[in-house]
Amino acid sequence: MPEETCNIYSFDGFIVDPNRRVLLRYGQSIQLTAKAFDLLLALVESQGRELSKEELMERIWTNQIVEDANLTVTMANLRKALGEKASDHRFIVTIPGKGYRFVATVRDSGRELILESRTERQVTVEEEVITDELHEKRMLRSNSLLATRPKSHRRLIGAAAFTAIAIFVAAYFVWFRRGTVMTTSEIKSIAVLPFKPLVANSRDESLELGMADTLIARLSNIREISVRPISSVRRYSALEQDPIAAGREQRVDAVLDGQIQQAGEKVRVTVRLLRIADGAPLWSSQFDEKMTDIFAVQDSISERVTSALAVTLTNEEKRGIAKRYTADSEAYLLYLKGRYQLNRLTDDGFFKGRDFFQQAIDRDPNYALAYAGLADAYNRLGGFDALASKEVFPNARKAAEKALKLDESLAEAHTALATIALDYDWDFSTAALEFRRAIEINPGYSDGHQMNAYYLAAIGRFDDALVEMKRALELDPLSLEKTTGIGEILYQQRRYDEAIAQYRKALEMDSNSGFTHWALGRPLLAQGKFDDAIAEFQKAIPLSGDSPDEPAELARAYALAGKRDEALKIIEELKKLSERKHVAPAVIASIYAALGDKDQAFAFLKQGFNERDFLLVLLKVEPMFDPLRSDPRFTELTHRVGLVG
Repeated sequence: MPEETCNIYSFDGFIVDPNRRVLLRYGQSIQLTAKAFDLLLALVESQGRELSKEELMERIWTNQIVEDANLTVTMANLRKALGEKASDHRFIVTIPGKGYRFVATVRDSGRELILESRTERQVTVEEEVITDELHEKRMLRSNSLLATRPKSHRRLIGAAAFTAIAIFVAAYFVWFRRGTVMTTSEIKSIAVLPFKPLVANSRDESLELGMADTLIARLSNIREISVRPISSVRRYSALEQDPIAAGREQRVDAVLDGQIQQAGEKVRVTVRLLRIADGAPLWSSQFDEKMTDIFAVQDSISERVTSALAVTLTNEEKRGIAKRYTADSEAYLLYLKGRYQLNRLTDDGFFKGRDFFQQAIDRDPNYALAYAGLADAYNRLGGFDALASKEVFPNARKAAEKALKLDESLAEAHTALATIALDYDWDFSTAALEFRRAIEINPGYSDGHQMNAYYLAAIGRFDDALVEMKRALELDPLSLEKTTGIGEILYQQRRYDEAIAQYRKALEMDSNSGFTHWALGRPLLAQGKFDDAIAEFQKAIPLSGDSPDEPAELARAYALAGKRDEALKIIEELKKLSERKHVAPAVIASIYAALGDKDQAFAFLKQGFNERDFLLVLLKVEPMFDPLRSDPRFTELTHRVGLVG
């Protein structure tokens, strides 16, 4: 029998031989009508490309006048033969009103495989491909042996050959199936991208980003897989975003890319898991549900992604992935809006996020995640100097404690409680315990590692702090906040050249970051490069809104550069600003310290102590307090805050 020369296609255990018009599933022949086979061949040959209904009908029913129903019926028969339900879309995705796309990974084997039909027992098997020369030599040798042996021996040899081929086929399919699993099991990192709207002019960004955020939280329970946080992937919300390019930027092995559209009480979700190495889809599906069943959709997506990644879950991981924090869809949507606002990293976003979380809690008083979000919002309002410490941290504590009362396993709530213990209570032992607990619960929680790094730096454990911040950045590689976080620790360690280099890396990521220009100016100022530092602070001010920190550092630079009048002018402006907006007393104290006015500096530090100014937690390590360190009052204040040794 001559060797076949046409390409052979394989996917998910199926083999398609176009020349013999055979479809096999792990060696067993699958019956297809002629038109169904033509349809399958058209789809696999165009893997990943959308085929319109018109294009398919022209190819399959060439020069025939048929109706759309013919294609619909044939497609249904094909899906049935493949073992796929219409709603699964494991192999074929329907493009509503347009056509179809084949999404399974197809291997085009060329001359690697040949199919040979055996009349004996009506068995069809797959044989090993060999080069033409080797094949010819084997055939000649086989024919020679057969010609010189008795007929009974020929039967024996034929049976042995058939057995050998059967063994090879079994081995091949074991290898084929195992190879597929090995490929997916090598996936150790994944990015869940913001969902996109199915209809471009109808967007709900809080829902789109929120679906990704929810799935990130669920999949983060899998300890074998590193899942990028929402802060890392939120930049990929553009409709034209290439998911493979996003995955490469995030340095992950796979991306979960989805589309979502809500219309009244209905929601449609289309999801696919893509391997970054070759862009191949590992899994895809479509869901049409009521909005009240959005949780069931999330359950299905989490379950099927886990299955596609071929990971073995512990009972604890299974519970974490399947956990639902509320049964109220409206409370869930309010929570998503809160998370969306919080992730904007603006004062306005923190205020709006706080309000949305409270509304979610009002609808569902047992919504643990909403309480954790509320605690985070209050902590950020304090940490970003939007409100005074006494206005926010007590409220943050109430929310975090309520969240943990409802669910002790929330890493976010433990991190919030640790942040309060550090920045407001100055209770360093409790902060250490809560940070440790958060990381034990979720080792992949990058924000937990980041905040723990700040704690370690504050108590002077710089080497450990750098390890933690680098781990946070490893989990969130494009995070500007964590990139600059490494610079902050280097700055506090007085490794100014390295800090400057790190901040310049951050500016390559975002040249319009007012925070980064401000941060870069600080080590330059510590090195006595006054003009360079002043230039950075001047760049930072218009990029930072009405934040008081940037003008304050400019004033400190003027003071150290001998420009006393300019520094005093900014101090007066900051005092006036404090009448309508919170200005940390420690910030003004640092300017007076640079001016050499220690009495005024300590007066503002005393005010900061009474107000529980969170900046006092940095007394031990912050270079801006260096002019005061030799004063006994500074030592006393440091001890009162709890920073000893």
